[in-house]
Amino acid sequence: MDILFLKDLLPTARAGDVKNVKPGFARNYLIPQGVAVLATEEALQRATKLRAEAEERKVQETKDWKVVADSLEDTELEIEVRTGPTGRLYGSITPAIIADSLAEKLGKEMNKRFFNILEPIRVLGKYKIFVKFVEEVNFNLTLNVVPDEESQKVIEEHKEEQEKLKKLEEKEQKSEANSEEELNKEENDQKTSSEKNEIEDNNSNN
Repeated sequence: MDILFLKDLLPTARAGDVKNVKPGFARNYLIPQGVAVLATEEALQRATKLRAEAEERKVQETKDWKVVADSLEDTELEIEVRTGPTGRLYGSITPAIIADSLAEKLGKEMNKRFFNILEPIRVLGKYKIFVKFVEEVNFNLTLNVVPDEESQKVIEEHKEEQEKLKKLEEKEQKSEANSEEELNKEENDQKTSSEKNEIEDNNSNN
């Protein structure tokens, strides 16, 4: 379905753009919200004016978002999460979560559509997230996913328990190795004693 955008819907489209979208998206969201209208001949007559106004906004927005992007290029966005004992998240980091965290950090509204996550983030660590604010402003944001205070305690307790189990296993393996060594020694001693007795018997017979 071809529609004419009346408002900017970044990064998807700007006012004055004519795009083909799914009918359900147009009827259920874009048209009811006043974001777009059907691209009729009458509606398209408004496109030129809308594009000119959108271009003016684009120039200013590009400057504004460039400042924001430059300020984030060498920084990390840290997000605290709740995890299980192995560091696996309950749920996953979504574009909406990143948008909310960055908005809180900067005091500036963020759209979840700005952030592109290729695969679900479900474990702790650092990630590079592709960010596109507007057409000409994009960069990679470093995201640092860390456990919250309660989860950190659970992780440390689990780690300590695993270390104890590892030491216990090593001790058992060492004990088994010693037992096997003693058994081999005993068998060798018995073999040596048997061979010695056999030699003595042969000497006696001679």
